[in-house]
Amino acid sequence: MARRAPTPCRYRGCAAVVAQPGYCDHHQAMVHRDYGRARRLFDTELNFYQSTTWRRLRKLVLSEDPLCRICSVLGRVSLATVVDHVVPVKAGGARFDMANLQGLCVACHNRKSAIESANARQVPAF
Repeated sequence: MARRAPTPCRYRGCAAVVAQPGYCDHHQAMVHRDYGRARRLFDTELNFYQSTTWRRLRKLVLSEDPLCRICSVLGRVSLATVVDHVVPVKAGGARFDMANLQGLCVACHNRKSAIESANARQVPAF
């Protein structure tokens, strides 16, 4: 199979040549960063986490329950740094209900979120 000819970076004014069509490494990082910023600014679901109400509630949850709830159940001691919805908001959980919030460490939160995402993507078999 013939190799594709190198192409210039898609970023306006950049003279770098790349093997695959797209951006050079420097500008790819910039485009990725800008995409994330725009998403955080305009996605109303993510904007909620920047609200004063959420920030105060988050601080309250972490002050009342400073240890990771999952680690505590497993007999480990780990500082909670993330406030997580027990029942995800997308699944009908209440955003501001203290009973639906728990403090987790980053590792437990990432693990729980990955499991929830995988379960949400599964198509029910008929």
